[in-house]
Amino acid sequence: MSEDIICRIVNVTKVFPGVIALNNVSFDIKKGEIHAIIGENGAGKSTLMNILFGMPVISSTGGYQGTIEIAGEPVHINTPHAAMAHGIGMVHQEFMLIPGFTITENIKLNREITKENIVSRIFGKQYESLDINKMNADARTALDKMEMGIEEFTLVAGLPVGHMQFIEIAREIDKTGLKILVFDEPTAVLTESETQNLLSAIKKLATSGIGIIFISHRLDETSLVGDTTANDRDNYLLITMNTKDTTTHVISHLMIGRDVS
Repeated sequence: MSEDIICRIVNVTKVFPGVIALNNVSFDIKKGEIHAIIGENGAGKSTLMNILFGMPVISSTGGYQGTIEIAGEPVHINTPHAAMAHGIGMVHQEFMLIPGFTITENIKLNREITKENIVSRIFGKQYESLDINKMNADARTALDKMEMGIEEFTLVAGLPVGHMQFIEIAREIDKTGLKILVFDEPTAVLTESETQNLLSAIKKLATSGIGIIFISHRLDETSLVGDTTANDRDNYLLITMNTKDTTTHVISHLMIGRDVS
């Protein structure tokens, strides 16, 4: 397998009761590549990413068929924790932030850094204090990568939607060993200027060697941000192509099966 391939999805099929959501889908994810996956609503895009990130909706409905390979080895991803252990992060459509927490507290949620105190020395690690300085420093590093000029100790409540989306991304890139970052319809609630800022940030992330999966049904976005485009129709992955070698007209025809004005 090519050293540039981080992940290989092979013949993945998912059947919900009475519905074939995905049918023998296969493609590769490469280092530093933005892989745009497009398709109409209901085509199975989010189901595919739920499989890759081990979301409970997949395991609770019978799992899936097919193989996911990381670094050339088959892996079983049945929980988000397992996905993160393999270096997979995901930015969901719905924000998963806690409004009453600061930006730092949201970025480091469930990965808090602690330090010893008098009580913990006697009764154990569970009584350690939060090391706010180190947590703020990590959050600042992640925010700087996103070029966010906002203080890390700011409360999330009341922030603009575009800022919240960037905080979601900062939380993912703060994690150790991130190899693949999935964006599931990330611009759905963003303004045009916020969308442009996000697309620029995604391109910058890819230059660091992270493999990006960008899910959308907006053809103009995929042509702006994607290196490779995969077209999904009727639960099949029809074709994968370089975006520089095609047009939105060709992509739309493949996606829905007919010409549109």
